[in-house]
Amino acid sequence: MPRSFTRGVVACLVVALSWSGVVPSSASPDDGGSQTAAPDARAQQHKHRWKAPNGPFFNDPHRKAGHFTIEQQVIKTIRHTPRRGIIRIAVYSFDRMPVANALIDAHKRGVKVQMLLNDHQDTRAMQAIRAEVGTNRKKKSFIYKCKAGCRSTQNEYNNLHSKLYTFTQSGKSKDVIAVGSANMMLNAALHQWNDLYFSSGDHTMFRQYVSLFNNMKKDWDTRRPPRNFCGTPAGAACDDSVDKTTVWAFPKLSGPKNDLVIDMLNRIQCLTPDGAGGQTRTKLVLSMHTMRGRRGDYLATAIRNKYAEGCDFRVSYGLIGFHTKQILGAPTARGRIPLRSTGMDYNTDDDFDLNHDGEDDLILDYYSHQKYFVIQGTYNGIPGTNMVLTGSSNWASLSTANDEIWMTVQGKRVARKYVANFNYQWEHKRNSRDAYTTTYSEFRQAQMMRQPDGTLRKTYVTTRRPVTTVEPDHMSKGPYWESD
Repeated sequence: MPRSFTRGVVACLVVALSWSGVVPSSASPDDGGSQTAAPDARAQQHKHRWKAPNGPFFNDPHRKAGHFTIEQQVIKTIRHTPRRGIIRIAVYSFDRMPVANALIDAHKRGVKVQMLLNDHQDTRAMQAIRAEVGTNRKKKSFIYKCKAGCRSTQNEYNNLHSKLYTFTQSGKSKDVIAVGSANMMLNAALHQWNDLYFSSGDHTMFRQYVSLFNNMKKDWDTRRPPRNFCGTPAGAACDDSVDKTTVWAFPKLSGPKNDLVIDMLNRIQCLTPDGAGGQTRTKLVLSMHTMRGRRGDYLATAIRNKYAEGCDFRVSYGLIGFHTKQILGAPTARGRIPLRSTGMDYNTDDDFDLNHDGEDDLILDYYSHQKYFVIQGTYNGIPGTNMVLTGSSNWASLSTANDEIWMTVQGKRVARKYVANFNYQWEHKRNSRDAYTTTYSEFRQAQMMRQPDGTLRKTYVTTRRPVTTVEPDHMSKGPYWESD
């Protein structure tokens, strides 16, 4: 039989086997196919074993190795989303090309990619995704900028400010949700403290988030009602003191009598009998991007009152209104509430001397963008509570009219991780600064002085003593201060 005929038969058999899935299409009669199949099989097996991130992740703007901690988790989750999966993202700001490229690659392999963004920017990353998926919200994939907030009244003050990421599947994890303070911005990685909390497997809650996203993509021009959900509640209704996770989706206009923060603070019992004649203090930590305006003022009063009641309360902020700071820092019978700021300016430059007083007025380097609150103690009558509040909502006046996510999570492990992040910022001078100012004032003090004849006489002596004051931070929005 001619050799050319034999080669032709073998070639036909290889093609037939490759169609049937027995031999890889790249195989030849000489390599047998087995060597090329093994790496691909191992990669596929690893991909199916991979699990999505779980729990909170934090970036560290002060350490190069910690800049992209959150972003890397998001990219990994995108890369492990299989064909026919759906990725839904709603964020305020987005400029990261590595994330954009991961989303584009996902779309090319058959993943549906849906993105909602605020309308204050149009970055290269947004343009690249738009070129791939288009803007038609009726299609299976799109990128779209809401006009002001998606569920808020369209005006110059309201925004889509949520930071929400959902994946129908990633690796072997299903119904993956990520919520926190992190936008996908270079600024968020290099200059901000941020958090992003991942969870998966709760199908009911996942569908509730999807319903919220689908409502957001309609881009309403008038305010929608707030939404409250918690997956399947433990009782008749959602209750953050017993349910693993609860969510409020803003807008939810608030005042001193109907603010979720006030409701939460009112449910905290600061001192609890320990059964041995003593008391335990509830521990509270607040890492807040910004507090200001009328809402900042009444929340500062409520926080200060909680400290006065006996709670072990520490507050850290990025930027605070001066009047709000005065209220928060006013003395109580226990002293002043412990107060530090992550607003750090290492590169002073008189080119930014807005007040013409010889001092740099801009936050140029680092600040907290987080919005989390941790309760460890008695909450709603339940001792030993460990609960974290996180999400996108600042404790400031404009926040309650925005699209925002407010999410609580129960659990000792998650609470400890958030407190560890807080302590890392609090305890290192490189990461935060004392928010109080110590000055010296002269005052007259009576002293008994012995006279030359041996008698004692009251004499008034002028001395100097340290006085803790609450001064303006002399910092405003700088080049790295994202308006978020």
